Amino acid sequence: MSDSKRKIEVMLDNHHVHLRQETVEKLFGEGYVLPQKKYLGGGEYISTETIDIQGPKGTIKGIRVMGPNRPFDQAELLQSDALKLGVDAPVVESGNLEHACELTLVGPHASVTLKCGIIAARHVHICTKLLKELGLKELQPVSITSGGPRSVTFHNVVVRENTVSDVCVIHMDFEEGNAAGVRNGDVLELEY
Repeated sequence: MSDSKRKIEVMLDNHHVHLRQETVEKLFGEGYVLPQKKYLGGGEYISTETIDIQGPKGTIKGIRVMGPNRPFDQAELLQSDALKLGVDAPVVESGNLEHACELTLVGPHASVTLKCGIIAARHVHICTKLLKELGLKELQPVSITSGGPRSVTFHNVVVRENTVSDVCVIHMDFEEGNAAGVRNGDVLELEY
């Protein structure tokens, strides 16, 4: 492996939502705290709770809620979800909701319509130490290549600094991973 290549582990993301506490309480009831099902590291966890998401053309049931609460509401969709819902969700970095599509989130106590739907751009979390060693910068685009019979090079993978652990991982959605024949835990090659 050359000096300009590094191995990065894959973490595939399915559709899910991040919610503000105010929205959690609207959907689940006053004072509700999202229970934890599985800890993911960095303070994030998969909640036991799910909601339904409605768009102009359809509904997707059982979308997982992530915790802890965020300072914004965001529904991270797959491209096929956007088609089923009948929305034009932009492919953007998490937290960029300027052009997010409008969706109705349905919980057990109420529903709320918000401009919160996106398709999350693939990104790679690189620990601070390695980021400095490689001379990479936050938000810099890099390329990452998979192996195997369906080898693909993913361009425009956004670098995100991992300040909470030494883990280096690429996040992409299941549809991208399936197209490249990669699974959770596979190792891809970072090129910069």
